[in-house]
Amino acid sequence: MSGAIDLARGLGGKIEKEEIRSAVDQYEKYHGHFGGDEGARKANYTDMVNKYYDLSTSFYEFGWGESFHFAHRWKEESLRESIKRHEHFLALQLGLKPGMKVLDVGCGIGGPLREIARFSSTSVTGLNNNDYQISRGKVIWEADLASESPVPWYLPLDTSHFSLSSFRLTSVGRFITKNLVRTLEFIGIAPEGSQRVSSFLEKAADGLVEGGR
Repeated sequence: MSGAIDLARGLGGKIEKEEIRSAVDQYEKYHGHFGGDEGARKANYTDMVNKYYDLSTSFYEFGWGESFHFAHRWKEESLRESIKRHEHFLALQLGLKPGMKVLDVGCGIGGPLREIARFSSTSVTGLNNNDYQISRGKVIWEADLASESPVPWYLPLDTSHFSLSSFRLTSVGRFITKNLVRTLEFIGIAPEGSQRVSSFLEKAADGLVEGGR
């Protein structure tokens, strides 16, 4: 729902809302499919490119996320996971190390820039010729800076924190697992001692959370 609202708010980029339809008409007329000619397209190349990104950026972000590129995916890997992995791969291939300075030419709204900077601890500068994408990138960056410190590494093991994605590690999830293991051991499906293994792993998890805090 929030994504749809962001899409509606961002439609048209720097183009005034009442001018969007006219901008779409003008953009289409740059192309042969709509009767445009190559000379006019070349003479107004900057306007054509800016209209395209003003009109399309919110759709990109809504449908694809903050990184406007493709990445090959492994089976059962999400789109977001594949894109992050590809960005980490690029950072490794480039040999990026803390303290280095990097220029990202055509940085879009800065999704890859932010991910690679976080992953490699390098200083990445983004370069873009579209005002709307620059302003949108700044909004996202400021929101990142305003957020709290990184999520504690032990959070998935903290039973006071409820999460649907890590439900098995919550207090309710642990309770269900404990009783399931007890039942499976009782009826002979799980080997004897399974419940005790489950129990000492829970104790270890609690110790990790306490130590992490």
